[in-house]
Amino acid sequence: MTRFACPTWTVAPVNAAMISAVLDFADIHRELGGGRTLRRISHERAAKADMFLLLGRDVERVTDIGLVWNDREDQIVRVTDDAELRESRLTLWEDAFDLFETEETDEMAEPLRLCA
Repeated sequence: MTRFACPTWTVAPVNAAMISAVLDFADIHRELGGGRTLRRISHERAAKADMFLLLGRDVERVTDIGLVWNDREDQIVRVTDDAELRESRLTLWEDAFDLFETEETDEMAEPLRLCA
């Protein structure tokens, strides 16, 4: 790979601070049965100032994590990571900066890539 090539988009791995934040600040609780609860942090909760101070740049990533908590034994059963379910970050970046344009006004026209 040359130094001018676009780097691949990577997702930060789950760390102990993220798991601890989900345990402490989870605002989404879903009963799974058998004394187990799925705990998650919503996007609205992650956007608050205290979450930014606690997690820094990992604050967006914490919304992908889900913890299955056993209420009877007070322990984590499973950590789920839904980062792969999100759309490609490159696609979102291209949509944000509108890198595609068409010469025709037809909605079904083939998009052309903007070149510099």
